[in-house]
Amino acid sequence: MRTWKKSPLFLLGLLCGCTTGFDRAALEERLKDGSVQMPDSSIAEARGLKPQLRFPCRIAVYLQPDGHDWRWTPEDKAVMESWAETLRKEKIATDVFPLPEMLAGKSSKNDLKDLRLAAAKCGADVLLVINGAAQTDSYKNFAAVFNLTLVGGYVIPGSHKDSLFMLEGVLLDVDNGYIYTGMQAEGVGKIVRPTFVIEDKDSIALAKTKALAQFGDEVLKRMRRLAATPVPAPAINIPVGPARTAEPTAVNAVRPAPAPVSDVPAIKPTPTLLPGGIFATGADIPPRRDPVNNAGGVMTGITAPRPNP
Repeated sequence: MRTWKKSPLFLLGLLCGCTTGFDRAALEERLKDGSVQMPDSSIAEARGLKPQLRFPCRIAVYLQPDGHDWRWTPEDKAVMESWAETLRKEKIATDVFPLPEMLAGKSSKNDLKDLRLAAAKCGADVLLVINGAAQTDSYKNFAAVFNLTLVGGYVIPGSHKDSLFMLEGVLLDVDNGYIYTGMQAEGVGKIVRPTFVIEDKDSIALAKTKALAQFGDEVLKRMRRLAATPVPAPAINIPVGPARTAEPTAVNAVRPAPAPVSDVPAIKPTPTLLPGGIFATGADIPPRRDPVNNAGGVMTGITAPRPNP
């Protein structure tokens, strides 16, 4: 009799589990498994990348393929469209659009260069890659004892599901792969329902909605900060010729002595001699006329008077 009296308590202990909490380390590992891989492993090349984004810009959004226990829904995309519209109104983005699966689906989800190529074909300036991961913790309460009856398992809320959804995003330049910023967000969803009808997807959807709301706030904050930060102008390299080297001079080199200054006054230019023996001094003086020679070709300097007839 004592054994039968203790059986309900034993069954109740089996049915009623306790919560174990979320394993965040395992969830972060799942995010890393789906993260994009950078093909450029050289640190020197990575440091050589420079920001070149000009606002307003065109943003392509790529949603990493969903997991086995969740998927991207039209409601999720509607939430993303709300913060995309805010970016357009604030003149930060001219357009925010999803990357077409026809282009992105041909490449591996981990190949970031292929995603950049697909975004470049769409005319995007930057690419926003979003990845998500979910984890669910399930346990039962004392009402789970009614699961022994068929009706109780469908009616009595004896089971709990707590889900944690983590989002991670990265914004990178389409042309050179420069990473401008990263975003992270998470949300928790909890539901209590009958054991036979409760599902993980319901609590995950609730957690994902909360994570997307927080993620949208992060996107707006980071994009506003980027738009307010001016992009440095590229440096212009001007070719410069080889510098001239000064000729070596002796320390005690003797400088040449200056030429001696003469105390003789300078010779003035000779004035021009005009006809008639007058020196031209710059004045407008008519020249002197020569006397008429009446002495048979002999110049006497005296003019003879003319005889009276």
